[in-house]
Amino acid sequence: MAAVVTCYVSTFSGMSEASKFAFVALEVDAEGVLEKGTEGWRFSEVKLRPSLKIADEKDRERASRLLEKAERSCLIARSISARTTLEPAISLVPEPVLTGPAT
Repeated sequence: MAAVVTCYVSTFSGMSEASKFAFVALEVDAEGVLEKGTEGWRFSEVKLRPSLKIADEKDRERASRLLEKAERSCLIARSISARTTLEPAISLVPEPVLTGPAT
């Protein structure tokens, strides 16, 4: 699971940088579904749950498109025989407002 998550994060970060898309934070949880077949245990499904924090509501649709594109473009996810599903969450984290002089 760690390899798929690392690849996904790297792919998303690279695409974001190339398209000049700024985001606050990205965390990704993953869950693997194991099945026992005639050749032994194998992952039949990998569920990626990226949690992306953005600073501006107007970026939500673009963020969603980039999250989906990263899943389709991740080399490791495309190379494994397990089905990969994406369950993204995008939340708004407004920039903090300073109320006094900076120190």
